[in-house]
Amino acid sequence: MEAPIAKIKPDIKKAFIYNILLVAVVVVLIIGTLIYLNIIVGLDIFIDTFEQIGITISTTSFISWSIFLVLLFTALLLILNYVNLGKLTYTLYPDKILYSKSFFIMQISNKTIPYANIAKITYEDKALLNTSKITIELTGTKEPKIELDFIDNAEEVVGKIQELIRNYKADYYARYAQERRINKL
Repeated sequence: MEAPIAKIKPDIKKAFIYNILLVAVVVVLIIGTLIYLNIIVGLDIFIDTFEQIGITISTTSFISWSIFLVLLFTALLLILNYVNLGKLTYTLYPDKILYSKSFFIMQISNKTIPYANIAKITYEDKALLNTSKITIELTGTKEPKIELDFIDNAEEVVGKIQELIRNYKADYYARYAQERRINKL
């Protein structure tokens, strides 16, 4: 196997901050819904259900435990997300891009994207957190595109990938022309 030319990793801090903001909005909506249900309908419906199976609980402790469980679950999800973001890499080789995604120590996904299948590369700057998303459009594969989120210096990275693709295609066409000349002799 050829030696890798470069590795591209997402900006973990920016991706994590974005995920924290996203999860915080969802948590606030869940907690707000619980409080709204308590004010409008009353959570006595749930309390009555618990009493029928022999558990006595007050409305405030039900809300408190619900909020605690939502926050605990959120913290666990954010920790898992941070660890997984650290394991995400895009490795550039002279003839392909290798996309690796891991979950703790297990390899979840390992995809190879040959340069011959890349149709177009674009990047889009995101105003939120001053980061970019690179989109690689593919041909001849199941997936129509691959997106690299939270990439710093996207213009430079896209330029490097385009240079590698140009070099690969130039080498490919030179070998093809040479083989064709040899076959004609």
